[in-house]
Amino acid sequence: MRRCRCLYLAFALMLSIAASSAAPPTAETLRVAVNIGSLHDTSRTDMEVSLKLWAEELMRTLEVPAEIRFYEGIAEIRRDLDADRVNFVIADGLDLIRHFNPGDLADGFGGVAPSEDRMLLLTRKGAGIRSGKDLAGKRVLLLNKNAISDLWLETYCYRTFQKSCDKAGLLVAKENRSRQLVLKLFFDKADAALVRGHTYELTLDLNPQIGARTEILEQIRIYPGSLGLFGSRVSPAFREYVIAKVPQLHDQARGRQLLEVMQTERVGRVPNTLLDPIRHLRREHDTLAARYSGRSASR
Repeated sequence: MRRCRCLYLAFALMLSIAASSAAPPTAETLRVAVNIGSLHDTSRTDMEVSLKLWAEELMRTLEVPAEIRFYEGIAEIRRDLDADRVNFVIADGLDLIRHFNPGDLADGFGGVAPSEDRMLLLTRKGAGIRSGKDLAGKRVLLLNKNAISDLWLETYCYRTFQKSCDKAGLLVAKENRSRQLVLKLFFDKADAALVRGHTYELTLDLNPQIGARTEILEQIRIYPGSLGLFGSRVSPAFREYVIAKVPQLHDQARGRQLLEVMQTERVGRVPNTLLDPIRHLRREHDTLAARYSGRSASR
């Protein structure tokens, strides 16, 4: 799911501009950088070809010149943003705070559906989990290749047990899809799971019985998905022109199909301050890790 959200944010950005008939306020070019470095199980060539074909189709109607570049790592994106080769970055929030200072990025857009801005620590009713301390010895599911989930759970273990999750006895396993986390919890294949808030709501809509067999132990106000943010050197007029067109996605058939692929109901402005809770989490982790395990910094 992380792959779809990361890449289709690029689609959404181009489609939002194509939807506009108003003249752009500046002559700037939109240069999108997509971080696909962690997608080891997907052919980069196939992915790039698909995205470029879609982009070429949309370019025929765009009033703003636009380019998409693909990167294996966030460090290369940082280098090219500094050199003005790109001016819009799509990446995981934790990668963004590791490589960019607060003043380097400005508002952009992403999923703004209900509960999109949070994660939930769910438990299975009957698992005997009433507090964080009850997770010891329990089966806990995380989303695979989601660094924010990993960091939050490790911080939670230090906060709760004063030791790492492994030493506290949590039996952590991972799944590739968000919905699988909820379904495995529902079918007694796990005792707890850390899931995206919006994914949980979508799954509840499809199967209301899930609500009767699961409980929310913790609500975490952290944006768990990929974010699309402008570089701070992009002119405010150009930035606002692009962001203002995003809601038009909801009025187009092709736009609605895109939102379904992204598994979100609405796309809109996301402030760069959404990175602040992730920064706070990382600082807490580093402090607790140094105190209880002697480690000085998060990965």
